[in-house]
Amino acid sequence: MRNILILEDKQSHMDALYKIVSEVNNQLRVFTASTEKEAFQIVMEQQIHLFLIDIILHPENPGDVSGLKFVREIRGIRKYQFTPLIFITSLEDPKLYSYSQLHCFGYIEKPFDVKQVQVLISEALEFPAEDEAERSVYFRKDGILYAKSIKEIIYIENRKRKVTIHCKGDLLDIPYQTCDEILSEINSNLFVRCSRCAIVNKKFIEEIDYTNRYIKLKGIKQPVEIGPIWKKDFREKMGSR
Repeated sequence: MRNILILEDKQSHMDALYKIVSEVNNQLRVFTASTEKEAFQIVMEQQIHLFLIDIILHPENPGDVSGLKFVREIRGIRKYQFTPLIFITSLEDPKLYSYSQLHCFGYIEKPFDVKQVQVLISEALEFPAEDEAERSVYFRKDGILYAKSIKEIIYIENRKRKVTIHCKGDLLDIPYQTCDEILSEINSNLFVRCSRCAIVNKKFIEEIDYTNRYIKLKGIKQPVEIGPIWKKDFREKMGSR
């Protein structure tokens, strides 16, 4: 399943693109947004594999190129640095900036040519989807950057002004960061906070006991506590599990 985000301010154009994209492949999940705020919420909650972005999101503003600004922000997020994106445009030549700075895959010109749009989307989707678990996270300690693969991190413990990264067969102690700062740095839906001082990797969860409030993790002898005030939020993030 691939996720596509369409950011388009005009409803008729959004509806047309939604229909075109939906007909490309029945294994596509299409998200739509008419504002940058809505789009940012989607990209942070979902893993997007292709962006369709209108360059002009606020046509009432002369010279508006807010779609380009939105993409510049997206490219600042590690997991979206090279995600394929296609601009929706009626501008004559935004190519020079967009290709060199924002790694644009291509353009959809208004009015839409359905066949050309479908071919362009199909080609963009041939890019292999990034495996979330294959990404590495970088932690700084004593001026040195340590790379840890997400698939190796079991859980993260934040106690006594020290952070311990529990990995498969390895421990890494790093200077103190808050759990919110750590989650922001990791930027992965695989990690869930379960207490004031612990973040767990969903992939390593063997058992969850909500009654007694503990989690059993693969490769970790001691159970990890589910904090009483975090229990509801943790359960929601774990879904039916």
